Amino acid sequence: MSKAYTKWTCSICSNPIAWDELFTYTSKKTVVHFDCMKRKAQENVGSSEALNLALEALEEELTSIVKYKSRINKVTDEELKKLLENAEKDAEKNAALLTRAVERLGKL
Repeated sequence: MSKAYTKWTCSICSNPIAWDELFTYTSKKTVVHFDCMKRKAQENVGSSEALNLALEALEEELTSIVKYKSRINKVTDEELKKLLENAEKDAEKNAALLTRAVERLGKL
């Protein structure tokens, strides 16, 4: 089975981004793989406790988004589907805030 890809490519590595990969939208209106963003931030500033905590929290939110999307596609109960969609939206809002923190802390 082949991967389903988004319409975006990573602004750091230029590779296509698949729906099942961890990725985020930057404040510069680009899309990046989480791993590329993490690597670039750590290259810029080294390892700092604040950056590492922000990266860890961002990774957890992005993982949640991928899991919610997978679950939503399997659900037939409309009430549960709406609940999962709302939870996914909350995770997306959190990921956006954490992405901004990583950009600032990682000098991206």
